[in-house]
Amino acid sequence: MAEGLFCHKPCTVSGGGKSEISKSLGDYIQYGPVFVANLEEDFDLVQQFFDRDYSDRWKSGRRRDDAQRPSRTLLSPLRSLGSVIQLLTPSDDYTPEYNAWLASFPDNIFPLVYLIKRYVPVQAQGNWRDFFGVDSINGRPGHELKGLGRRLIGSYLRVGLLPTKGWRTFKLRQDFAPAVKVQMEDDITASAVVPVGQIQHLPAGLQAASCKFSVNCEYRLFQRPDDAVHRGLDRQTELDMSRPDNFLSNFEPLTAAQVQTIVERVTEFDEFSPPMRELLSASAGSGTVVCSAYPRLMDGKPSKNPRYLQIRPDLQAPEVGYIAERGMRLARGIGSRDPLPVPVGAVLIGRRNNPPDRAAGIRPLAVYNPIHYQELPEFFMDVICSLTGKSPSTTGAGSEGALTKGSFNALRTIVDLNAALVSYVLTGLAGFSTAAGYVGPDKRVDHDISLLVPEIWCRLSAKERDPAFLIREGHLEPVHDFEHQGRNVPASRLGYRITAKFVRTFFGRVFDYPDRVFDDAYLRPETQDLDAFADGVHNIT
Repeated sequence: MAEGLFCHKPCTVSGGGKSEISKSLGDYIQYGPVFVANLEEDFDLVQQFFDRDYSDRWKSGRRRDDAQRPSRTLLSPLRSLGSVIQLLTPSDDYTPEYNAWLASFPDNIFPLVYLIKRYVPVQAQGNWRDFFGVDSINGRPGHELKGLGRRLIGSYLRVGLLPTKGWRTFKLRQDFAPAVKVQMEDDITASAVVPVGQIQHLPAGLQAASCKFSVNCEYRLFQRPDDAVHRGLDRQTELDMSRPDNFLSNFEPLTAAQVQTIVERVTEFDEFSPPMRELLSASAGSGTVVCSAYPRLMDGKPSKNPRYLQIRPDLQAPEVGYIAERGMRLARGIGSRDPLPVPVGAVLIGRRNNPPDRAAGIRPLAVYNPIHYQELPEFFMDVICSLTGKSPSTTGAGSEGALTKGSFNALRTIVDLNAALVSYVLTGLAGFSTAAGYVGPDKRVDHDISLLVPEIWCRLSAKERDPAFLIREGHLEPVHDFEHQGRNVPASRLGYRITAKFVRTFFGRVFDYPDRVFDDAYLRPETQDLDAFADGVHNIT
């Protein structure tokens, strides 16, 4: 897409995912082969999808206005891959019989359908089987699918962790490519709000009377790379820490002997990305070094607050910003000597949610589902409080975040708040929040949602990002007050939260199985533990 989306993340508490909004999702994608159980039998099942007439799938009265035309075949060039994914994802809009028909197929068949849809040329759809096959292993057909002259690869993304510390991974669409991100700001940002009548060459689709513009005020960014403890996962941090001239805090100084031991454990050592492997190999046997996966030991336990100063990525790789700028100039027809206005297009604050820790006397805050929308009164109540239950960089619960850091901001808090409130009123920007840490007391997500949400948001149109549209179409639902143990729980202050329809519709632009990424336990955290949910709401209010 020629036009990028400026995602702004203000007043985020420590650990809320501020850095992750600008990190490339490409570093977190895992790759693996595509398998078949039995090639001919699996392809016979795939053919059933291509032969079916889908015009009978709608419940009475549920068929959309744009679906009144004759049903298109799956391989029709008039049907996109995204449309096929929507078609083959169960929905309340479909009849029970059709949903049961979908459920009758093994899981491994659906990625095959999407892969064939993605790669087989239109002129060859009648003989699509000729493009694919498997090797013979020990005289019998293998299971790794090959096609189009190469080994076929699927890509997978982690979205949350299991109680066993295993990963919840989901297959990405065969045509998915992660957004290229240009980091626009970090801790210290200067901003201005300008009437649209005073600006030329704004992007299409703006409805508000004013636009907000922000600019980074820093050369180095104060990063806490939480995911770097998983070797090879945060490749940007491993690259940064492999360079000379670093400023690091709370990383363990490793002796030459310790580094030698790390290098000799070959299978674990090979999980690091090449820059970190090269640093450790060069340091083995001589000198002291720090490694991205080894935070400083504090009383025998790894620090929860490792930090380093990162040189701004847009300064180290200026070609990325240059390409983005050129794309927008060409799309809008702006000359190279004229200013290029890039206003803030979305506001995505972050929350650090924690489950209850009764032994330590820490109450829960994990009452939000992955994405919430709050209208200005409740949104600003949250911004002012900047609540954290268990901050990674301080101790204890309370108010913590950008508005509380006097050393970073010489302005009085009321000045910032007034300026922010006026900017929201004039620009019409909506305040959405994303969850980090936990969703409910049982579902650990770390920063996975913070990384994912920009990929979803940049694939939404301006209309689809409008809260009024999302509420009207059932993509957002209000959280209601309720009675629990004889006491009113004012849960309506949590605003609106995404629904299964939101996940099914918009996550289908990223995943093969969008409806499985967040089930009811994620979308309605109170179903995990109603007592913890009620206590979390009381804690907030």
